[in-house]
Formats: sequence, C-alpha cells, structure tokens
Amino acid sequence: MSKFTNGRSGHASNLPLRARTIAFAAGALFLASGAPAAASKIVVIALDRYFTVAYGINAAASITGAHGGVGFVRAADGTVTNFNPPGSLQTYGLGINRKGTISGDWWDGTLIHGFLRSPEGTITTFDPEGSIDTQPLRINNAGTIAGEYWDSNNVAHGFVRGTNGAIAAFDPAGSTGTQALGINATDAVCGYFTDANNAYHGFIRAADGTIASFQVSGLPTLAWGINGSGVVTGSYIDSNSGLNHGFVRDAGGTVISFDAADNVSTQPQLITDNGIIAGGYVDDKGYRHGFVRAANGTITSFDPPKSTETQAWGIDEKGAITGFYFVGLKGTTIRAFLRTP
Repeated sequence: MSKFTNGRSGHASNLPLRARTIAFAAGALFLASGAPAAASKIVVIALDRYFTVAYGINAAASITGAHGGVGFVRAADGTVTNFNPPGSLQTYGLGINRKGTISGDWWDGTLIHGFLRSPEGTITTFDPEGSIDTQPLRINNAGTIAGEYWDSNNVAHGFVRGTNGAIAAFDPAGSTGTQALGINATDAVCGYFTDANNAYHGFIRAADGTIASFQVSGLPTLAWGINGSGVVTGSYIDSNSGLNHGFVRDAGGTVISFDAADNVSTQPQLITDNGIIAGGYVDDKGYRHGFVRAANGTITSFDPPKSTETQAWGIDEKGAITGFYFVGLKGTTIRAFLRTP
C-alpha cells in the first residue's frame, strides 16, 4: 500500500492521512469549482483564518480537530480548549468518546506519534513498536483505540490500543498494507487491506483478534465504519463504471448496496448503533457533497456554505455530523462544520 507524504504545513494540499485516504481510495476528490447551495442546520467552525478541521464528535456534542497547528476540543456551548503534546509542531484531535477522552496524533518535525488526552487534559504519547507514523483514528466509549501505523519499510499495519495501554498490531492474511478505520463498543475493528495483486478487501477484526475478510460481489471493497451490532458500512468499486457504491453489511454477511444519487461515486464512512450512515459522494461534475442516510434508507445531501468539497468525519447517535470543507473556487481555505439533524 502506498503511503502519502506527511507534510504538515497546514495547507489544503498537506492534510493529514485520514483526509487524504479518501482520495487514495476513490480518485481525485479535491475540487476546483463550486457546489450546490448549503443545507440548513449547519454551523461553521472557523478557529483559524485558513485552516480548521474537525474529525470527531461525542454524545455531549463536544468536537475535536485541529486549527493552526494545534489540536482543539469544542464544547457544546462553543467553548474551545486548545492543546498540544510537548514538542509538537502540529497536533490533530481525531476521535473523542463519551467521557471526553481524545485520541489523535502529533508531529515532532520528523515522526508522527499517537496520543491519548484525558478529559482533564493529561496527554499520553504512544507508538506501536517500529512505527515512524502513528495514526489513531477512532476511540470507543471504553477508551479502546483503533488506527494504523507505518514502519520504516513504508508498509501500513493496523493496531488496537487497549484501555490498559497495551498495543496489538495486526494484518489480515495476505495483506501488503492495512488500514483500520472503525471500532465499535465491543472492540471489533473494521478497515481494508491490499493484497499482492493490489486488490482491496474489507475486513472485520473481532476483539479476540480473529480477522474475517470480505469483498462485495468480488469487487474492491473498503470497510469504513462498524456499529455495536457488527453492521459495517463502506464502499466497493464497480469495475465497469469505475464508480464507488455504498454498502451496508449485517453481522451475518448480508449486503445491501446503495447510492446517494444516480451516476455518483458514493463513499459511506460512519454508522451509528441505530443505523444512521454518513459520508460523501462525488457527482457527475466532480463535486463532492456530504450525505446522511437514515435507518429507513432515506438519503439527504448537504453542503456547508460555499463548499467545494464536503468531508464528513464524525457522527453522534442523534445523527449530528462534523467534518470540514474547502471554501470557494480555489479551495485554499478549510473550515470545520457541525450539522445537526
């Protein structure tokens, strides 16, 4: 699996890996021109003139992300607290759980490390053994973290960090690169891996370490989110059209496919325990929009004002969504958003 460079200048072209992963998996999504009018119930979060991103939201509507090189947590009342591990040049809050514990990463100028920030503000740094780049993407309410790291050979591996601090690295059989993207309340992890033929496979790793891989209809498959019932959402790539289609896969392996609209590339990333799905889609003009799919299958598109690329990264159980978007035709300014149902 190819690894993106880890430039941390704060410019749009140097977003952290979890943003660039979308482009890696589904083609060029950083856009050069406008999108449809903004949906209602969207709050814009701009903590820096040019660069504010949000990645996680919890049940208390606290949001974590980054702006201007520092991490932040924003309370439901709008109060913002900035934070940085000692020695950090750039910090990103990536996941936040019900207690307010945050997982994320920070850059020391050479290597990227993982961190855990307690609700009181204590920061603990960690890295899997052999890591030169640690990306702790998701944290569940118990405090278990899932993510990926890269070794000195530029190979990606998945990892799980338990509540006791122990880190278990893993790779599905036949993997040449693993990305762990979701975790649920039972510590089950989902993601995807590439094999020696550069084919994409989804996987589910149970809490006991057992890994099951799958493809939808034998096609390249990426699993992005998993809920407490073991239901997985993600996308697969149509070999004829080249478009991504969304899917929901239940714990028994039954798959339902869906698309946000006709003739679009659909990329679900998040699923709640009550079956709400959020993600993005690229339309036939190359514009990227956010969407939310209700448990009954109804799909609603949304975009913040003047967005030229809408990225949904966090969702709470009520369906509130946070993420970020590129502003204007040139896309040189990035702002976070909160969309409430």
